[in-house]
Amino acid sequence: MAGSRALVEFKKLTLETLRVGEEFVSDDHLVIPEDVTAHGFAVEDDRPWLADGVAPPTLMANQALHLRHSRYIVHAGLHARMEFNFVEPIRLGMRVRTRGKVIDKYERRGKPYMVTEYVTEDESGRVLVRGQFTQMIIPEPEASHGHAR
Repeated sequence: MAGSRALVEFKKLTLETLRVGEEFVSDDHLVIPEDVTAHGFAVEDDRPWLADGVAPPTLMANQALHLRHSRYIVHAGLHARMEFNFVEPIRLGMRVRTRGKVIDKYERRGKPYMVTEYVTEDESGRVLVRGQFTQMIIPEPEASHGHAR
């Protein structure tokens, strides 16, 4: 069928299945007042962001952290390091999207890690946030007696 896209094949995220150079893209997200309110509650931030018509700079951090979920079945992960460079404010009513690329994977002290470089942009492609994060890949526990957990 012309113009159709192939379905994404989801693999379990492991150090072996992850490819350095692999790229991810989020869905578009419309920034609404409820996002700002929920974020403020979650991180105990009482600043009146809505009065200024802007969102907290870290509002879309989860969009970046969840990029790997667009291709992998992720059992669990642990944030080991996060870097942000806030370029432009995220404003209410913006449609934003995050793109990322796996730039490294390694094992340290027997634990697997992945490093992703990302950029969050508005719908015109203007960069709002750029950064990098390192996440530990926590493998799914082995099933015992033939039962999945």
